[in-house]
Amino acid sequence: MKMIVEPSGGSIAAPTTRLHIGLLLWPRFSLLALSGLMEALRNGAKCEKTRAFDITLISEHPDIPLCSNVGVSIRPDAAHAPPEHFNYVAVIGGGLKYLAQGYPGDREYLAHAHHMNVPLIGIGTGSFVLAQEGLLNERRASIHPFHLEIFQHAFPQVYAEQGYDFINEGDVLTCPGGISTITLATELIRLHAGNDTAKTAAQQLSLAPIENVTPRPASLALIPDSRLRRVVLLIEQYLTRPLTPAGLASEVALSERQLNRLFHAEFGKTTREFIRSARLRYACWLLKNSQQSVTDIGLRMGFSDCAHFIRHFQTEYGCTPGVWRTSQGYEHM
Repeated sequence: MKMIVEPSGGSIAAPTTRLHIGLLLWPRFSLLALSGLMEALRNGAKCEKTRAFDITLISEHPDIPLCSNVGVSIRPDAAHAPPEHFNYVAVIGGGLKYLAQGYPGDREYLAHAHHMNVPLIGIGTGSFVLAQEGLLNERRASIHPFHLEIFQHAFPQVYAEQGYDFINEGDVLTCPGGISTITLATELIRLHAGNDTAKTAAQQLSLAPIENVTPRPASLALIPDSRLRRVVLLIEQYLTRPLTPAGLASEVALSERQLNRLFHAEFGKTTREFIRSARLRYACWLLKNSQQSVTDIGLRMGFSDCAHFIRHFQTEYGCTPGVWRTSQGYEHM
């Protein structure tokens, strides 16, 4: 089985015998998001007997039940454990007016987990919590359309987008919540146990085809071929990860050559060229909105060195990254 991301670059977590998520619940958390996450992992565990899929509800105050958005209260399982005990540390948010009511120790725990290189997951308004702690700065984030304008105004240092069930930035994942949480959960299952287990889990949940559930960006919806739409969606969700055209092709049961033909017919580019253009678009945002150096941005976008990045940027935009940055009114602080 070919992988979407290069093994050398690594997926967000290497396949292990256990997928263990430490989960923080914020006051008035979304019960739909919690149940979707738990049910997907439960079905994954039924399909994959050699691996365990677990969620531990953790809290600064594990003896105090937390009330969900529908009034059902849930008591956490345990106090904070060392973050490295988990493959991921996730947070499910609640209504915006309740975000300030989260425990300070839970916020500190998220920052500590990030410092320990444990991938974080923001679900629903949990992404607001991550952004408030500066953990989404200079990253892309998938935000619910209902909250997008508020988020963009509050956190201009985050590249917020809508229309994606999740966005994987490597060290941080974001999900708009709702039924998209199930899609995120099945993706985590795929990363840890493979495509077959993830597909079986999705079937047991009667999960509809992804593109039929979440409204997509207009540019994506206009692509006539469903296989090409799926691959473009994957590219956008894993934009900063080391994607492989062969792995993307295998996701839609095509050869790499067949996928290249689809890309060339629709966009006039090969798969690899399309990925590069998408990354250069993200690089433009970083050049304008971040303090990162041109070299650091190029490396983050997957270019082997600064010269390689500058050459492709100049081909795409007709000027160097430095000139483009200056033209946008960028001032180094």
